[in-house]
Amino acid sequence: MSRFHRGAHYTVDGIQFLPRPVQQPGVPVWTAGYPINVKPLRRAAGRVGFFPVDLDHPDQLVEIVTTITGLRRHPFAPYYIAVGLLPGTDPAAWTEAGATWWLPEFYLDTLSLDQVRGVASDGAGDTVSHDRHPRSV
Repeated sequence: MSRFHRGAHYTVDGIQFLPRPVQQPGVPVWTAGYPINVKPLRRAAGRVGFFPVDLDHPDQLVEIVTTITGLRRHPFAPYYIAVGLLPGTDPAAWTEAGATWWLPEFYLDTLSLDQVRGVASDGAGDTVSHDRHPRSV
């Protein structure tokens, strides 16, 4: 399949993306966004995962998971939800709300190398399977 792009700065004609991805039906794509309205959730429902931005409480995640599940064509296929948590936050409430992954968030104005090293060394021991338990990355 030949692809093309014509834009203000570049024009590309007759290219092919090879080799094709091994994954079927394609490369697993996650989306991220502000879940303030349904548009980002509708986009996320057609992918394999979502990373909602700026959540303050696990109750917000429950609403997001419910909405995405209702929008998905195959609601029983694996789906992943990642949340950003400050180091030291217990992910249990977020897991109960539907999170399957958690990512450490840092405040840049107080970030130190020791803090990053601590999270990196602690996070590897917290990985678990995809059975609705959060996974640190």
